[in-house]
Amino acid sequence: MARYIIGVDVGGTHTKVAILNLRGRIIAKDSFLTKRYKKDALIKAISSASDGLIKQNKIGKKDILGLGIGVPGLVDFKKGLVFYFVNIPGWKNAALKKKFESITGLATFVDNDVNVMALGEMTFGAGKGYANAVCLTLGTGVGGAVIIEGSLYRGSGWVAGEIGHIQLNEKGPLCNCGNSGCLEAYVGREYFLNDVRKSLKKGSGSIIGKLAKGRPRDITPELLTRAAAAGDTLAKKKWKEMGEHIGNALVGVINLLNPEVIIIGGGIAETGRFIFDPVRRTIRKRAMKVQKRTVKIVKAKLGNDAGVIGAAELVKKNIKAYRS
Repeated sequence: MARYIIGVDVGGTHTKVAILNLRGRIIAKDSFLTKRYKKDALIKAISSASDGLIKQNKIGKKDILGLGIGVPGLVDFKKGLVFYFVNIPGWKNAALKKKFESITGLATFVDNDVNVMALGEMTFGAGKGYANAVCLTLGTGVGGAVIIEGSLYRGSGWVAGEIGHIQLNEKGPLCNCGNSGCLEAYVGREYFLNDVRKSLKKGSGSIIGKLAKGRPRDITPELLTRAAAAGDTLAKKKWKEMGEHIGNALVGVINLLNPEVIIIGGGIAETGRFIFDPVRRTIRKRAMKVQKRTVKIVKAKLGNDAGVIGAAELVKKNIKAYRS
């Protein structure tokens, strides 16, 4: 009987590969920079990392239930087809499921990375015990997932949940998706950091430049969090603006879906209160009365492992139908 699952989380910056047991515990993991590889080379790198972990831990292929993959783009889950990755060039209509099954010989399931993260959080993390939830990830891009009555809602074309491309301003900045004024065009990692760099050029008396040792390209969300914690006015202002943008987008989601909980994860969520406080304030101020009274805004619990844990859940939830 199979005892293990391979979980893969393809991020805009890093790709993580892990072997997990059937209870969601990580046995071994590896990671590498996503942008080192183009399309087919990335597939080979993931396969190589998986094989390496299998050999290092002396696990036979027959002991592996399947392979789950979360990717940052639009995916037809039923076909395992990646339409495209918004923040990773070179991918269009890639039959990822078919490619991996051919290479690995394992039953493979591919889904949007935030759908996968949502499965992990709903099973083992901040969403446990809730039936209706929205998940949001803040990182290179901004992703979303919707859980209705305990199940992922994928939509008629399998691509529901793109909260990052809710339009905040029809005349706003250009987004990687080709539209203007999307949430992601305000709070995606590089959009946000570039905005901070522009503000520094105007001369603000901020300590951000000093912390970055005069190198604007070295400014990171982590550095901005340190600056805000030290009382830096510009850093606190920029985090407040980000939180308000996120809150405004979520107001529409809350009014529409009336979820019990909104789970926010991703690297930028590690900023903590500097993000969460303005998000919550904006929702309290702008959302409709009943909807805002019943929703909780919480931080994801599984951290950097949410993707691989959720990818394993993706296999567990779909392997029976796959075999039938």
